[in-house]
Amino acid sequence: MTLGYRDLIKKFTEHGDLVILGVKGSCKTTLLKHIARTLRAEPKSRVIILETFPKWIHEFDTIPYYVIGDGDVVSKENYPYLDEGYTYIQWNRDYKLHNAEQLESALRTHKDLIILIECEDMERISWVMSHILYFFYRKQYLRAKDNCLESVGEHFYFLVEESHNLLDGTVIAKKVFNKLRKIQNEFRNLNMHLVCVALRLQDLNPKIRTKMSILLSQISLDDYQLKIRALLRNSAFRTEICTLPKGKFVFPTSDETLEVLPFEQNGKPYELKIEPKTHEKKPRGLRTLVSEWLRKRKEPKPQTEPKAETTERTETEPKEFCEVCGKELTDDNRGSTDSELCFECESDRAHEEGLGEF
Repeated sequence: MTLGYRDLIKKFTEHGDLVILGVKGSCKTTLLKHIARTLRAEPKSRVIILETFPKWIHEFDTIPYYVIGDGDVVSKENYPYLDEGYTYIQWNRDYKLHNAEQLESALRTHKDLIILIECEDMERISWVMSHILYFFYRKQYLRAKDNCLESVGEHFYFLVEESHNLLDGTVIAKKVFNKLRKIQNEFRNLNMHLVCVALRLQDLNPKIRTKMSILLSQISLDDYQLKIRALLRNSAFRTEICTLPKGKFVFPTSDETLEVLPFEQNGKPYELKIEPKTHEKKPRGLRTLVSEWLRKRKEPKPQTEPKAETTERTETEPKEFCEVCGKELTDDNRGSTDSELCFECESDRAHEEGLGEF
């Protein structure tokens, strides 16, 4: 039997997730584009495409895309931990995203979105992917908590081109990988689905791979000897799986095939430019004002220092004048200490008294 794109989506959605496996040039990306286009036609399906190489932003249909630069993901902390089974201390890193508000705004306001991650190392790439998955996981979890998950009926599909950047537990940080495992374990219950593309089956961690359906194209002999031969032991395609023609895929669960047609682009993706929000001061409410007033009342009043006593005389002393010339007497021009004459008049009087005696 031959599958269509909608039939394939229905089959792997029932199981949970899907991995498309095949050698280079077997039309895996073309098939993924057809799956994305089919899902976008569904009003209740949201499609988030995660890529690390700028291919989809040039070759897919009209869809917004958002770019996360290499400098946007920076190290947050570097702390030691003792792993179970080891006798030496290892170091683990955590990261933060500078433009997290702009990214979350894009995820909220657009039904479908391409996210181009330009980080240069796998650890940061996997951290960004896990951050995005957790954003939608939390949204669906709260819906499930309010018992409205099925009534909303929204499904999320995450399409990952380079899946080894996300699902290889030997490369990415253990903390990030354990968080991703926990999220993926609950994907199916929360109407979330992961669709990945891989060159080799060994690139995917077994703890995540066991929860995914497999769609096979022409595969390498190494993969055939390790896993695929046992998977196809009862299949009609067990002998030709290593020589399948380009664009032909086998779904081992039902032993059906799928033929991929060439993908013709419809429109062109466009980049989102979201300016950071300026944080304005919100007006304080009545509760806040009352709380501040009560807090101020409870605070002890500061003790004021007693005023120093001043030696200055507050009352104005009466002025004194010379009895002879009428000039105002001061400490500078007063004759003697208790005299009521100025120095000149007192001198003249003493001179006159002296002449009279003579």
